[in-house]
Amino acid sequence: MTDREKMLQKVRMYGFAMLDNGLFLNGHPRDASALAYQKKTKALYDQAVREYESNFGPLRMEHAGDMTKWNWIEDPWPWEGVDN
Repeated sequence: MTDREKMLQKVRMYGFAMLDNGLFLNGHPRDASALAYQKKTKALYDQAVREYESNFGPLRMEHAGDMTKWNWIEDPWPWEGVDN
């Protein structure tokens, strides 16, 4: 697994954990441990996204940069095999 794949896997892992825990919180909105877990996981997710984007470019269009140039399209597209 390349460094890029490892970093992207971390983003996906924390993203999934937030989504899954968010579904739990929908039914248990006052669960203190679930709220703390969500806060911790979001911080880890944000850190993983920043780390990935600083090395490989934006993951989402709204992170495309300072608008001095459109760097969103510079990365390989999913069908180009980088993410497989």
